[in-house]
Amino acid sequence: MKLLSLNTHSLSEKNEDHKAQTIATYILENDIDVIALQEVNQTMSKKRVSADQMYVGTDELKEDNFALFLSSLLKQRYYWNWIPVKVGYDRFDEGVAIFSKYPIVESENKRLTKTNDYRYWKKRNALGVKIDYKGTPVWIYTSHLGWWKDDEEPFLHQWQILNQIASKKERVYLAGDFNAPDTIKEESYETILKDGWYDTRSLAEDVKGRFTAQGKIDGWETAQDMRIDYIFVNEQETVKSHHVVFDGKSEEKVSDHYGINMEDTL
Repeated sequence: MKLLSLNTHSLSEKNEDHKAQTIATYILENDIDVIALQEVNQTMSKKRVSADQMYVGTDELKEDNFALFLSSLLKQRYYWNWIPVKVGYDRFDEGVAIFSKYPIVESENKRLTKTNDYRYWKKRNALGVKIDYKGTPVWIYTSHLGWWKDDEEPFLHQWQILNQIASKKERVYLAGDFNAPDTIKEESYETILKDGWYDTRSLAEDVKGRFTAQGKIDGWETAQDMRIDYIFVNEQETVKSHHVVFDGKSEEKVSDHYGINMEDTL
């Protein structure tokens, strides 16, 4: 199975339509099975529109919803769900989304933070979907977690909830922006591993790239060369490849984050 994860930083990028087309072209040309996206936005003041036939969610969509636009660029070949999580930059419904070539048979929207204030920028939710991948049930979660040393909404609290809801008998993948540098000892990244999750990069036979964010980004104004985006799995499996993409090398940049394309033997 091929799984792509990307923090899109949508509606905040220059040449937005071109970058969305770049993402869609990559997905189609590489025959990606599942796509997990973060910072998937729509402008709150825009008009409400109808969803396309591949949308399995129930939330209100606006005319510039990035996931809806991407679905059209993907020629409506993927089932998808999108949930709004919070108000972003005082103008967006900021959310997360998952696309799948295979039917989405179940979805869940789980709050990870203490706060349930939609207007508070630290609010976090995870979107999980269950798909039937060639006869095998698989869960995929996409999320955008907070920071380890946040006194109000610490990473550990969010992770404990995500870990609890994602602990299932089926194969489970956790994909997204975890804000968890793997170079900091005894914090976010090591906590995830200690709780029994496997970093697919560590399992991969073919690895390309390391860092998923470089330079100044929100929350990391002084950091450089960070690995904070991941795909974790709950089974120690054979992973064929783990490639950093959209990094300006093999593909052009489309966001302030790079993406991850992981393929395993499922």
